[in-house]
Amino acid sequence: MLEITYDRSVEPTRLCLTGSLTIYEVGEAHTTLLSMLATPEARPCLLDLEALEDLDTAGAQLLLATQRHFEAAGGSLKVQGPAAAVTEVLELLRLETLYPDVLLAHR
Repeated sequence: MLEITYDRSVEPTRLCLTGSLTIYEVGEAHTTLLSMLATPEARPCLLDLEALEDLDTAGAQLLLATQRHFEAAGGSLKVQGPAAAVTEVLELLRLETLYPDVLLAHR
């Protein structure tokens, strides 16, 4: 189960993912993320992955799509603190170039 929370009262907006982001949660997560990020005040954003316990390739694809959405809109999305299981999947998929500072800190 995935829980997505965000806090617009801080700068940058803090978006936290808790639980699992797998093929089972991606559809709902995609809809939720797009609705949360559709407002102009949602940028820049900090994506906190510290409490994300499980990630599969579908979840990684959603993270990539979210990042591209921000870049296309001229915003910025920084990733913070992925859990070890998330780091392992990102490295396995060779996505460490997208989040080099975050992944290097966990080695």
